Amino acid sequence: MELRNKIMDAAEQVILTSGLSKTTTKEIARIAGCSEGSLYNHFKSKEDLFLQVMKKHLEGFLAVLFKLNGNRGKRTVKENLHEVARAALDYFLLSIFLTSSLFTEPSFLARHREGFQERNEGPHRANEIVSGYIRAEQKLGRVNDDANPRSAADLLLGACFQHAFHVQFIGEDEAEEARNLFVDQLLSTMMKGLAS
Repeated sequence: MELRNKIMDAAEQVILTSGLSKTTTKEIARIAGCSEGSLYNHFKSKEDLFLQVMKKHLEGFLAVLFKLNGNRGKRTVKENLHEVARAALDYFLLSIFLTSSLFTEPSFLARHREGFQERNEGPHRANEIVSGYIRAEQKLGRVNDDANPRSAADLLLGACFQHAFHVQFIGEDEAEEARNLFVDQLLSTMMKGLAS
């Protein structure tokens, strides 16, 4: 397991430095301190390795999303959405470079999309989970009936993605306090439309 993690860390380092299209398994193995053959004992291909790196970053965000439905009627809607927004923001800040590199490999991106469709996965699923939660809170009378759940989910996650993009593009090292302030201000604004 330790070598697998070293390979994944090395892959991420090479992708972030060179981009996906210029990343080679030979370079990943060199940085991981193993043979290229050892790399293939743990991963089928460069694509498989890339997907495993992406999944590693996604785990924390998914954990928050998957418990969201169980939070219906518990705490406040704002607190529940705050947890989602922070997890989304943290994930987007880590993954934006990796995700962007997909667009440098059109054939890989096409295969990646096909895999998403087969497994009913993809970035849109996060929006569906959040909108389902908001719809459930509407039924409990905790969210305004006039609010559009999908639009609210798109606004929340879209704002987090855009914020992460700006932070990474500018090259800021954003403090935790600033991240929390962004999420607090975003939700204070959104809750004016969602409050019942």
